[in-house]
Amino acid sequence: MEFWNYNLRNDPYKLQIINKKDIELAEKAFNIKLPQAYIDLLKEQNGGCLEKTCLPVNFKNDWAEDHILFDYLLGIKKDKGIMESNYLLKEWGVKEKNLIIISGDGHFFVALDYRTNEENPTVVYIDTTEDKITKIYEDFSSMVNNLYEEDEENPEDAEEWEELRKHQQDSKRRSIELMESVDTDDIVEGIHMHFDANAGFIQENDVFIEKLIKFIQHSNEDIRLAAAECLWRSISSGNIKDNKLINLVLDIFKNENHSDIKYFYNDIIENQAK
Repeated sequence: MEFWNYNLRNDPYKLQIINKKDIELAEKAFNIKLPQAYIDLLKEQNGGCLEKTCLPVNFKNDWAEDHILFDYLLGIKKDKGIMESNYLLKEWGVKEKNLIIISGDGHFFVALDYRTNEENPTVVYIDTTEDKITKIYEDFSSMVNNLYEEDEENPEDAEEWEELRKHQQDSKRRSIELMESVDTDDIVEGIHMHFDANAGFIQENDVFIEKLIKFIQHSNEDIRLAAAECLWRSISSGNIKDNKLINLVLDIFKNENHSDIKYFYNDIIENQAK
């Protein structure tokens, strides 16, 4: 069975073909040596969704009692893929250094752990909700070798997927309720909840976009930042392609003083120029 899921028409995690400079850029930026097994996979495809999406672990989590979801692997390009690790860790309140994110949705991350070794990282599970980091594999190769695909014809699995679908629908409904609130924390939580329910990306025909456009012009900085990140990720992933919408977002971003939103603006401009 293939490692990458080549059947997807629009893979939001797939980056342009990797080259030697990309690898050198990453290793120099983090001052580490990337696992050769990781580099070899990226030479086949520079990040993307996977065929086998279940990774065994020995602890209970929000996904299951014996495994976690590992449905994509991040690749490497300037300001993309693993190069966003430091930003994401800061955004989700992770204070530990020398961690490189290779997958995860924010509530949890799977990362290469270079805290004690600059050349042979272990693989860790970062629970941002519990503020806990757990080693799950001795090295990247061991992790890859343990990935497996659930039996789609198993009735229990079908029930789990149906439960997940219902949970996503409930999350979207609840997110809208929160975004209608006058409380800042509720609005920010609603933005993140809707974004997570859409697997971290918003489609350009999503009614949620109209709310995001209003929120990136909000007087509260936390609300502006949450909405700006959603739009930035969706534009960067190619889920939003409408030039009129992108230019509207850019016009709003360019007058923003927040350093993160300035970064979003410059990243979108840079990628449009490619």
